[in-house]
Amino acid sequence: MNLPDLKANSDFSEISLRTSSNPDTNKLGVSNDQDALSLFLRRAARRSQETLRRYTRELVRFTVFLRRERLRGFSECTVADIEAYVMFLHSPWPHWQQPGMDKSNPEKVFFPNAIKPGKSTDQIVTVLNSFFSYLQATGYLTGNPVHGFDKSGEKHARGHGESRFFYADEWQVIIRAIEEYPETTRSERMEKARLKYIFSIAYGLGLRQSELTGHSCEDIRRDNMGELTLYISGKGRRLRQLPINDNALQAIIQYRTLHGAEPFERDAFPLAPCLYPVKKNGVFKSMSPRQVRKWFSGFMQYCADRVFDNDPELARRLLSKSFHSLRHTTLSHLARNMDIEDLALFAGHEAITTTQQYYTPEKERLRDLTKAHGLTI
Repeated sequence: MNLPDLKANSDFSEISLRTSSNPDTNKLGVSNDQDALSLFLRRAARRSQETLRRYTRELVRFTVFLRRERLRGFSECTVADIEAYVMFLHSPWPHWQQPGMDKSNPEKVFFPNAIKPGKSTDQIVTVLNSFFSYLQATGYLTGNPVHGFDKSGEKHARGHGESRFFYADEWQVIIRAIEEYPETTRSERMEKARLKYIFSIAYGLGLRQSELTGHSCEDIRRDNMGELTLYISGKGRRLRQLPINDNALQAIIQYRTLHGAEPFERDAFPLAPCLYPVKKNGVFKSMSPRQVRKWFSGFMQYCADRVFDNDPELARRLLSKSFHSLRHTTLSHLARNMDIEDLALFAGHEAITTTQQYYTPEKERLRDLTKAHGLTI
């Protein structure tokens, strides 16, 4: 995995001379903030490429802010600095929303948009807490300024959270949009075929974005019972095996055949292919996670445009959904007929409490059970 070249970044060169505040107990093996951050990102890279991307983005932004606005290194960071940063995220100052803050990359904009209070902010605080906990545990720092920081996101009792899956009316718009996708030009026919292929794989197997882009037909092999199985290295590098049923297999065969490949073979044919193969050798490359997000947003815009005139609210809801909503939809649909323990295995959840959020029928059952309850006077 490619790691960021922190030494090439002028902002990091400014803090590279700042040293550990606890040299007697420092077991990290480095003596400055630049190298400490590099080691932590190497650790993040072992989890997944997506984790590395997210951690790098948030920690680079925080470090540059800490140095520029608070004139501090990691060892000098306080709870007040964290509080100031969180407030800043909710309303970034204008000069941070413009290019020119990074001398080595003049076009870079560190904080193009404000971060909403709640879950989005909490995710950033979680990254910072993980980083400072690591520095404290290795003796590089004597404390963690993020420890005990109150998160702002609302907590939901079991069965009462708002899920991010596609509701029935939204899902029908998506299915119909794929079925009725135009086929006038070659590019349109190619895109329609790719939509069917990727949606069939992602929905059928409940894949995360990073899992879809990080695997290919090479990862499909027969298990010890002779059944086709997709071997996944997922979030946190946890391994799981997903059965390839007939629906998923037919989607793979149809798309490969369309492009002149063998109906099925263990090769590098991606699960999230670019629209066209590489001209030089005719081999398909996988889309990157960023490309998948852009591709999915474009399709959601297409779906929203189809319904906007008749139902603007439905269009708005479609535009609010991300690619991860597809995984939520898969797990929510399977939860109707699958035991929670089995669904947790399928999803690759480490804690079964994570799986509970997909059992939304509980809310419907509560509505039925309490329908006649009340005081009649």
